[in-house]
Amino acid sequence: MILVVISTIFAMGIITFYQYIKIAKDYNNRRLERKEQLIIETFDYLLSNRNTKAKEVKEKIGNKIYEIADINNIDINFYSLDGKFILGNKIPTQKTEFISKEILKNLNRNNDRIEITEKSPNANSNSTSVYRYIYNNDYQPIAIINFPYLHDDYFLKKDFYDLLYRYVAIMFIVMIISGIFSWFFSQNLTKRIKEIAYRLSDTGALSHNRPILYSYIDEISPLVSAYNTMLSKFKQQTDALIKAEKDSAWQEMARQVAHEIKNPLTPMKLEIQSFQMKFNPKDPEVVSKLNILFQSLIQQINTISSIAEAFSDFAKMPLKKDERINVIEVVKNCLEIFPSQYLVMDYLEDSIILNIDPNLLNRVLTNLIKNAFQSVPEKRIPNIIVKIRHDIRMVYFIIIDNGNGIPEKIQPKIFTPQFSTKTSGSGLGLAITKKIIEEYDGNISFFSEVGEGTVFKFEIPKNE
Repeated sequence: MILVVISTIFAMGIITFYQYIKIAKDYNNRRLERKEQLIIETFDYLLSNRNTKAKEVKEKIGNKIYEIADINNIDINFYSLDGKFILGNKIPTQKTEFISKEILKNLNRNNDRIEITEKSPNANSNSTSVYRYIYNNDYQPIAIINFPYLHDDYFLKKDFYDLLYRYVAIMFIVMIISGIFSWFFSQNLTKRIKEIAYRLSDTGALSHNRPILYSYIDEISPLVSAYNTMLSKFKQQTDALIKAEKDSAWQEMARQVAHEIKNPLTPMKLEIQSFQMKFNPKDPEVVSKLNILFQSLIQQINTISSIAEAFSDFAKMPLKKDERINVIEVVKNCLEIFPSQYLVMDYLEDSIILNIDPNLLNRVLTNLIKNAFQSVPEKRIPNIIVKIRHDIRMVYFIIIDNGNGIPEKIQPKIFTPQFSTKTSGSGLGLAITKKIIEEYDGNISFFSEVGEGTVFKFEIPKNE
């Protein structure tokens, strides 16, 4: 913007100065023409009472030439038709005593007026000499009149420099005002752009995106309008995508639940059919065989029940009963159910306060520590470390084991619900753990090296 202002000022300055010079020159030319016309009319009046001859010019004019020259503030010279000086308001010099042959040659009836401009020895002025015929009543040339007119450029240049000084002073003030205005305008514009840039960088698929409230009508308003429109479409697409992902996840989970339920139902069906085919009421061991059948059926039913219970836990989080707890005490109580000789609890302070449901925290820790013990092979002595740290915003929990580690190919699916045929678990532990942590706006991550062990880390905001 400053460059535009400077360019405009420079262009206006050039146009103004050239226009001033042109006006000044036109003024001087018109001034000379008016004086010339007035003088010619005056001498025509003096010489028009009768048919004046060339030799009578000096007598007719006489001392009137001094009055006319003084009144018009201009020198006047009269020459004969052959270029000899007749009279003038000043004594002739060697230069003004005769008219040059070149001027006489150019001066004729068809060109009865010529104007010659010469550079004066004085650098501040130019001289213009006008030569023209004086006619009598018969329109016969009787003399040549000359006006040596000196253009003194000193006052013209003085006025020019005064104008230039005022113009520069005004433009300097305009530039300062424009600069201050541009600075405030750019600061205001930059502030708005930074705010919009921050909102753009904060836009995310899972974040709570808000439209930008912008009441100004300027160059940025179309951008803000486009962003708000994009945000509306983005929300619709994100909601549709999340819904599709949820539907897909629930469909996959339902498929897995159905598969896991079928696993115990198939042997139950086969055992009942086999017993039905071999059933003999008179068999002396019929009671013993019935008991074996009942125990097998009960075991399979328990498996189905555990799968259903795990699915229910994952599908619906229990109501949170948050309270201010000492994390260190809750963790100590949680570790009591595990072999203490293989566990190390690492903390720096005896009291770390966190607002959370102690049962849910206990459930998270139990799942992670249980998985840590189960990852250690039978021939290796378990070494499980539970670290607790905190800062002004977060409480950090770190569980380190020396187990087999997690194979790289299944690491991306570690928190995805995966059911197994083992009766000891459903495969939903880590999925439930992640869900509980995210309910508290926390985050869980892990690092694993096959054959060396795994480190799980989760953090929960204090929200005090």
